[in-house]
Amino acid sequence: MNRISQLIKEKAFHLNTAFASNAKLLSQKDFLCMFIFIYLFTLLAFYRLGNNYAPSTSYGADSDNRDIVLDFGEYLDVGSISIFLGNLNTRHFSISAFNEVTGAWEICNGDTIAESVFAWNKIDVNYRLRYLGIVSTDDTAILNEMVVQSTDGSILTPVNAAEYPALFDEQYMFPDAKTYLNSTMFDEVYHGRTAYEFIHGLTAYETTHPHLGKILIALGILVFGMNPFGWRFMSAAFGIFMVPLMYLFAKRLSKSTFIASATTCLLVFDCIHFTLSRIATIDIFAAFFILLMYDFMYQYFTQDAKYRSSEASRTDLFPPGNVALPLALSGISMALGVATKWTGVYAGLGLAVLFFWYTIAHFPKKQVLRLFGFCCVFFVAVPLIVYVLCFIPVVDNGQYHNLMDKALQGTVSMFDYHSNLEAEHYYSSPFYEWPIIWMPLLDANDEVNAIQVSAVSCMGNPAIWWVGIPCVFYVFFRWIFQKDKKAGFLCIAYLAQYIPWMPISRITFIYHYFPAILFVILMMGYVMGRIKERFVWGKKAIAAYLVLAVLCFFLFYPVVSGFPIDKEYGMRLRWLKEWILVL
Repeated sequence: MNRISQLIKEKAFHLNTAFASNAKLLSQKDFLCMFIFIYLFTLLAFYRLGNNYAPSTSYGADSDNRDIVLDFGEYLDVGSISIFLGNLNTRHFSISAFNEVTGAWEICNGDTIAESVFAWNKIDVNYRLRYLGIVSTDDTAILNEMVVQSTDGSILTPVNAAEYPALFDEQYMFPDAKTYLNSTMFDEVYHGRTAYEFIHGLTAYETTHPHLGKILIALGILVFGMNPFGWRFMSAAFGIFMVPLMYLFAKRLSKSTFIASATTCLLVFDCIHFTLSRIATIDIFAAFFILLMYDFMYQYFTQDAKYRSSEASRTDLFPPGNVALPLALSGISMALGVATKWTGVYAGLGLAVLFFWYTIAHFPKKQVLRLFGFCCVFFVAVPLIVYVLCFIPVVDNGQYHNLMDKALQGTVSMFDYHSNLEAEHYYSSPFYEWPIIWMPLLDANDEVNAIQVSAVSCMGNPAIWWVGIPCVFYVFFRWIFQKDKKAGFLCIAYLAQYIPWMPISRITFIYHYFPAILFVILMMGYVMGRIKERFVWGKKAIAAYLVLAVLCFFLFYPVVSGFPIDKEYGMRLRWLKEWILVL
C-alpha cells in the first residue's frame, strides 16, 4: 500500500509539473499579445458572419398535397417566385396560370428547379395572371417560405395567403438580394443540412465524412437556430480557438514572444483561415485538431527532455505524468480529428513517424515497448471508440444491427464514395497547384445590384503563401543538411498533410491544403527566428513584411468575405489568369 501511495504521489507531482511548465511558457507580454490577436480575429470572424434569422416554419408538399393555388384578387404582372427550401434539395415544380376565358391552366414554367437547401431560390414566371398554380412534382418537398414578386420587384401578397400560413408568415425575412448572409453557400448545403437533420432525427444526407464536425455545427444551430449565424457559429469559434493554439505552438518552438506574435499574425491574416472560419464545413475543425495533436506531440518531446535531465528520472515510474499527459492528449486530439475527417488519419501517420523517430533514439528497448503499449491505448483504442461514437446521430432505419455495424457500414460507404468519385468541378485543382494558389475556389458569388457583387473566394494570402514556398525549402535544407531536429519535426508534420494527397485521382480543392499551410506558417516562424537571430536588421525586416501581409489581406478582404464590391474591383485582383474571384 505504501508503494502504491508513493506512485500516486509521484504521478500527481509529474502532472503538476507539466501544468506548471505550460504556465511558465507565457509571460504577461505573451498573454497581452495573444489576447490582441484573439480579439482581432474575433472581430474579423464575426463581422457580417450571417443573419441570425431565417424562415423556419415549413409547408410540406407530398403526393396527396402537391398543389398550391394562389389568388391575387386581380390580374397582375408576376415576375418571379422565391422559395426558401427546407432540408430537401433539388425540388421540381411546375408553374402555371389559370385562364378564366378558356377555363384551363396554362403552363408558365413546366419544369423548374429550386436547388439549394436553406437558401432563397428564385424561379422566373413573367406572366400576367390572377391565379398562380405551383405544383410540386417530387414525392415530397419542404418549403419554409415563398415570396411572389411583380416584374418591378415589389412583393405581392395573395388574398388567400391564410390558406398557406407557413408560406407567408415570414415575408419580412426576404432579403433585397440573395447572398451568403441569408443563404447557404458551397458545401454548407451538405454539412449544415446534415447538422440540422441530426438535431431533428432525420435521415442524414451527407455521409461521405465522419460525423463529429457536423455534430459540432449542430451545437451552434441548437443555440442560435437554423440560420446562417447559427450554422456558422462553431466554425468561427474553432477558427478563433486556433489563434491561441498557434501562438502557444510557435512560442514552444521559438521561445520568443516576438516570433510567436509574428507567426500568429500570419495565421490571423491568412485568407483561407479566415474563409474556412466563416463557412459551415468540417475543414476548420479537422485542421484545429491536427494542429492540436502535433502541439501535444511536440510537448511530449520537450517534457521528456526535461524529465530525463531531472532527479525524477531516477524513479521507476514510467512513463511519468509530465511525459504521459501530452502523449495521451495527442492521441485524444487525433481521435477527434479522425472522427471529423479522414485527413486525421494522414496526420496520425506523421505522428507515428515522429513518435518512433524520437522514442527509439532516446529510450532503452524496455521503455520503448512500454510507451508503445501506452500509445496503443491512446492512438488506437481511443480513436476507434470516438470514431464509432460519432455515428450515434445517424438515423437507424433498420439496416444496422448495432452501433458498431452502423460505423462499419458507414465507413465502407465513405470509402466507396471517395474511391469511385468521378465528378468534375471548374474550381478543382491538383495538389501541385495549391502552394502557388493557382486555382482559388469561388464559394459564393451573388449580384447585389447592377454593378456590385458579394463574393466569397477560398484562397490563400499571396503575401504569405508565396513567401512560404522558399521558407519550406529552407527548413528542409536545415533538416537534411544541418540535422536540425526542430526543422525535422516541422518537415515531417508538413509532409504528413501533403504527401497523402499526391496519389489521389479524385477531384481536390485548394482548401485540402489548409492543414499543411498551418505548418508552412510555423516554418515561416522558424525562418523569421533565424533572421532575427542572425541579422541586426532582422526584427525591422520582419515587421515590414508583416505589414505587407496584413495589407495584402485587406486588399483581398472584399472577395474572401462577401463584402459588396464593384465587379471591376474584383477583376483587378486577378493576378493570375486562372483566378476568378468574382463573376
